[in-house]
Amino acid sequence: MKFKYILLLSTMVSLMHVSVEAAGPLGRQAGRIDDVKARALTVLEQKCNVCHVRNNPRKVFTPATMELHAERIYKQVFVKRRMPKGDAIRLSAQEEATLLQWLETMGVVKK
Repeated sequence: MKFKYILLLSTMVSLMHVSVEAAGPLGRQAGRIDDVKARALTVLEQKCNVCHVRNNPRKVFTPATMELHAERIYKQVFVKRRMPKGDAIRLSAQEEATLLQWLETMGVVKK
């Protein structure tokens, strides 16, 4: 199941890239934002949903819900440093940078 999802996501990103290149500068800007969102979703799925599925199923992150929770993600991960909980799961510097970049595109974090 996970392999199918990764394959689907990678195919979607490839198709977005092709259509964005054909759309010109404004399309490329939108494509970069979509790419940032896709990378942020990967972080949320791998580092957050692991626990949320068991402990907080109402706040499992999906492409449809991640934007609704953007401000709380920023607050819990970067301000309060409460998430991810425990010692088992840590965000790498690259994963933090990816989330921050996505939160900037959402207007949650100002550069």
